Amino acid sequence: MQELYSKADDCFELYKILRRKMGNKIEYWGTPYTGLFEGRYFSHYREHHSTIDFLFERGLPFHYKFCKDGFLRIGVGSYYHNTSVGEKLAALSEFYEVLSEEFGEPTVFYTTKYDDEGLLSIQWSFINKEEDIQKFKEGTYFYDAEIDELIIFDESKQKNDYYQLSDTTKKYISKQVGVPFELLPLVDENIEDFVKFKTGKELSIRESEIIDGVPVKRKCL
Repeated sequence: MQELYSKADDCFELYKILRRKMGNKIEYWGTPYTGLFEGRYFSHYREHHSTIDFLFERGLPFHYKFCKDGFLRIGVGSYYHNTSVGEKLAALSEFYEVLSEEFGEPTVFYTTKYDDEGLLSIQWSFINKEEDIQKFKEGTYFYDAEIDELIIFDESKQKNDYYQLSDTTKKYISKQVGVPFELLPLVDENIEDFVKFKTGKELSIRESEIIDGVPVKRKCL
């Protein structure tokens, strides 16, 4: 099996697509013409809660590798220990919404151990999909990193709380939330920060929505 490598030409073309659709939410770091693209992502929430001097520093780092007709791998991380999973997941959601329109649904979601940036990553395998999935499962896909959390998208045997829903319903929910259906449990675990950084609005619970100390409904205010 031929080994695939990220290409500077492909990465640059992808940046033009992302820039056109995401606007000033992203900027490249260093050069946009490279096989290991690095950039910064800026949420609307950060934009309105940061001073101009520190805005760029507060952008979340993202990286991607891209080989047209081969694979696409993109990850969102952080420079700050207090950056939440919800914030990174909201940023990853923005990329997913754009990239899924271009390339369809991704193949896997994963994190790696001992990662200083705490990257949340998704990958599209356009060829050798089943081989790549098997390598992810066996932990042999990367020679220099150890897989921590792994989610295989659209795996026929995968079961969760939403397993009984139809494919149409799953696609509808996924589109509304902005993540692959299999990532909904992760969104639910980090819903407050996900909503805050995805929409720019705080997620809060009114006192009137609490019965016997139990929240009955969330609202974006």
